[in-house]
Amino acid sequence: MANWQRYEELRPDRLAGIVNESPVLFWPLGLLEHHGWHLPVGYDGIKASRTCIRVAERTGGVLLPTMWWGGGGGHGEFNWTVYEPEEATAQILVRTTERLIEFGFRVLVLLAGHYPWQSTLAKHLPAIQEANPGVLLLWGTEMTICGDAIKLKGDHAALEETSFGLALFPELIDMQAMQSGRDVTAWPGGKIPSEQHPAVCFDPDDPLFAQMGEDSRNATAERGEEGISRVVDHLSDTIEAFLAGKNDDR
Repeated sequence: MANWQRYEELRPDRLAGIVNESPVLFWPLGLLEHHGWHLPVGYDGIKASRTCIRVAERTGGVLLPTMWWGGGGGHGEFNWTVYEPEEATAQILVRTTERLIEFGFRVLVLLAGHYPWQSTLAKHLPAIQEANPGVLLLWGTEMTICGDAIKLKGDHAALEETSFGLALFPELIDMQAMQSGRDVTAWPGGKIPSEQHPAVCFDPDDPLFAQMGEDSRNATAERGEEGISRVVDHLSDTIEAFLAGKNDDR
């Protein structure tokens, strides 16, 4: 396994050394959001972080702390969800990315676990890439970051995301928590929102509460591993090929 480090744990000299040795930076983009009774509220960021670590184990580099503040989606009124304005998260995204390039990182992987991050990334990162042609920016969700090379399905806390979670962090998942018998106290103030996303389950008595997609009770770690491993392989190969090309140029 390659040597990778956590950004916040490194002294300046070590960061400089890593930039010289393996100038790869991973930035997981997540959210704090209700993901059904069985998944952690930080699911999106944990999914992105664990996937980034698996790539970093192949390529080396540095893992930036997970970005927990995002927004967008159909779960803004659910307990434990925190959505932020897009303009706020976009400013952090752009400023941090530009700064990391200034520090000397030549490959930046911005992997978003929350699917609405895709539109924010698409608005702002192409211009940064164009301004820095010597840098490789890889960005998107697990469904998009590999372009047309890999096509995965997504959902919210349902079959696909639960399978990814079982493959990446089974210790944080409780499949038995999907039980009926809950009431409206599951909502802030016990009040169910009048406006509801048509594809999301808003009934807290339903075992599939907050989910959107196929039944999560059919999820398996094997299903999740099949998709995640393909993403990890593709990203690792892409990064290694880019860095090899840069070394050849020198």
